[in-house]
This record gives sequence, C-alpha cells and structure tokens, in this order.
Amino acid sequence: MLKFTPEQHDVLDHVGDPETTGIVLVSAGAGTGKTFIAKQVVNVLKPKTGLYTAFNKAIVEEGNATFYGTNMECKTLHALAYKYVKPKQEISDISYSCITEDISYALKYEIIDSINQFYVSASTDMYDYMEEFFEHHDDSSMMARLATQYIEKMAAKEINPSFNFLLKYFHLMLVEGTVKCKYDLVILDEINDTTAVALEIFKLIEAPKKLGLGETNQAIYDFLNLVDGFELLGDEATVFPLTRSFRCSEEIAKDIQTFMRRDVSDDFTFIGTDEPVRNGKTLICTMTNAKIVHAISQRLEERKGFHLLRKISEIFAYPLAIVSSSTGKEVYQKKYKHLETEFKRYQKNRKRSQSYFQHLLDNLEDQETKTAVNLLLHFQRNNINIFDLYKRAKEAEVDTNYTIATVYTSKGLEFETVILAEDLNSRIQSIRENGGIQNHDDLVVYRCYYVACSRAGVNLENASALVS
Repeated sequence: MLKFTPEQHDVLDHVGDPETTGIVLVSAGAGTGKTFIAKQVVNVLKPKTGLYTAFNKAIVEEGNATFYGTNMECKTLHALAYKYVKPKQEISDISYSCITEDISYALKYEIIDSINQFYVSASTDMYDYMEEFFEHHDDSSMMARLATQYIEKMAAKEINPSFNFLLKYFHLMLVEGTVKCKYDLVILDEINDTTAVALEIFKLIEAPKKLGLGETNQAIYDFLNLVDGFELLGDEATVFPLTRSFRCSEEIAKDIQTFMRRDVSDDFTFIGTDEPVRNGKTLICTMTNAKIVHAISQRLEERKGFHLLRKISEIFAYPLAIVSSSTGKEVYQKKYKHLETEFKRYQKNRKRSQSYFQHLLDNLEDQETKTAVNLLLHFQRNNINIFDLYKRAKEAEVDTNYTIATVYTSKGLEFETVILAEDLNSRIQSIRENGGIQNHDDLVVYRCYYVACSRAGVNLENASALVS
C-alpha cells in the first residue's frame, strides 16, 4: 500500500473532490515527488481523456513511461498544435535567407527575434506587439512593418511555417473558437519554465481539472523567453507545496534551506531524507558550456571517459566560433554571426597592443562570451589547441556514470555525487560582494545554484557558497 506525506494527501484530497474544478498548482521542490504526485492524480481521477504536456520534449517522452496504461495522451504543445493546425508544408525555422530585403544581418536577426518572441507571447495582435517591440528602434516603422510582413507571409503559406508559428496559430484558433480542444484532465509539467502562449493554451483548453507542476525557485530558463506560471496564474489557482525531498540527504537539504533563506526567501522550506539517492553516478555541474569544455580537458588529461547531455559540437561551438572569427574566417553558426561584425570593429578601432580576445571582453557583456574567452586565454597559456581538444573529446571513451553538464541540461536528473564547477560559486560570491540580490538576473543565479546543489543525493562537493 502506498504511503503519502501529509502534503501529498492535501493535493490528492483536493483534486479528487468532485466539487472542485479549475487550476491546481503544485509547487514541488527538487526531488519531492512531482512525477509521483502526477501519476497518483491520474490514478485518483481515472480520466477518460487526459493530456500531459510540457515545453520540453524530453519531459513529455518520460511521461509516456509514467502514464503507460492510462488514458493520458502525452504530447508537447507544439505536437498538439500540429494536430489541430495540420500544416501541409515542411516545418522549418525562419532564417536569414527568408528575409529578402537588402539589410544587414544584425537587422535580420532583430526581425527574426521579434517574430519568434511574438509567437511565444500571450499577445493576439501582431501589429500592436511589433509597434511596442520596436518602439525605441532607430527605424521602428520599417522594422515593425517587415516583422508583420513575414508573419503574414508564413500565414499565407508563402514561406514555410515554424513550430512556434503553429503554436501561435493554435492559440488564435482557440481564442476565436474555430477549434474545440477538450479533455477530462490536463497536466502542464514544468509550469515554472514555459512560454506565455503555452499558459494561454493551457487556460483555453476545456477541462474541468487542470494541474500545473513545478516550482518558482527552479525557474532558470529566462534566456529562452520563458515565464513562470506560478507568478502568472497564482491569483486564479489553488496552490499546494511539496517540500520533502526523496533525493537529497538531510544534511544537504538543510544546507540548501539555510542558503535560500539567507538571501532569497525566509520561508523557503526544504526537507531531506534519511534514504538519499545512491545510484553511483557523478555530475560535474557548470553554468556555461565553456566550463564543460574546461572539465573535459581535465578529464582527458586523466585519461578517463565522460558522458555529455548535449551534442559535443554544440558545447564546443562558441569557443570554436571565436577562434575562427579571430582570423577573419566566416562563422558558420547563425547564432554567432555577430562575431564577424565584432572582428571588423576590432580591426577598424583596435587600440595598440589590444588583442581580439580582450576586445570581446571589453565590448560584449554576456556571461557566455566572458567564460568562453577566459577559457581560450587559459588554453593559450597552457598551449592547448581548442581544435585538437575538440577532436580528442569526440573520440573519448564514454563513461555514463560521470556526467559533465550545465545546470540547465541536468535539471530534473539525480546523482549520488555532485561537484560544482567554480563558475557557480564565483557568480554567487560576486552578487554577495555587490550587496546581495539586486535584480531578477541575480535571483536566477541563486535559483541555478539551488537546482545544481539539489541534484545531489549523498555527496555535494565544492559548494563553497552554500555554507559560507
């Protein structure tokens, strides 16, 4: 017979009450049984039709195993949108080549970015949205006109639709009532990290019972233009907490609680278990891909294998692009095309004895650039060739018990041992030296630290900011 904690009982009693309808949010701390409670809700309600969805495809694929043998349909919202929109053209992202006007890559990037941001927004009016988006641009009217023009082209099937276009189109169909989407139960997982349009679709789908799962303190994907459903839906939903972790030891959980109460929230509650996860797995957890590359170089020096959660080409992409651009070569990754412009600026305005790497540090403020450039400077001092390292890394032995990953890709996973990379500690230390949390970006750094530490079952190493 299953045993439930008092907090789990509260959730199941409320959801199982035939008189209660509407949205229920479960604020589930790291390792507190979010998936378990979702499965028990399905067992209690036994829906004839149900939808389990999330922004992340990998999470939905895990849902197929979790809800096997039930009537829960596990789909990303993109897949659900595809089902209703039924596009006849191939799905592809809008790219620079789609925009035929003779304008710079930088302007094309801004237009593409505005279109993608509109698609994942809650807005239903692209004209108002683009007018506001480009309000402070030097040529606001032209940019807004081009952005709406290419949305119209996609709608008119003159260019291929993107997956995010399908999501927005589905959203508008629900708003206008041209389609009906009904279930007995809808579960939106990771509702703390989802898109604004996903929340609108979640609200518009017809279902007497709706369940949102996640936790505000694990909302770490702001750079993907994601939003926190707890913040946006809190006023219209019933919220239940889950605070007992079935992953972290009591000692680790206590340290995390002290850390979060000190700087983030004085009512943060996180309770560990006397039976923490012991799976023999180790995670090296970082903030950036550059630190993954650094950890790989150390592992190769030890002649040992490792496991990655993303393609190695993606992990090495930015430092390789920086080195390529430093010699004036073309940068092939669209995401890093701006480096070609930066190299031209460097050549035109370069100060005496200033290196290209120093130019990037002086002119690009983002953390990804700083860590990638500092990595390359470290490699220069130690005579390590980034291209040779990349080749060796691709040929390295795979050790599935030793994972090197960022906090963003390791979220949701659990390990017996977690070793924090120094960039996680240094970011916290920097915030503390500047007087504590000053803005939302600082808060997200603390959330990343919490997520990283709470991957650990038994051993948490190099977590100096946690106990200092």
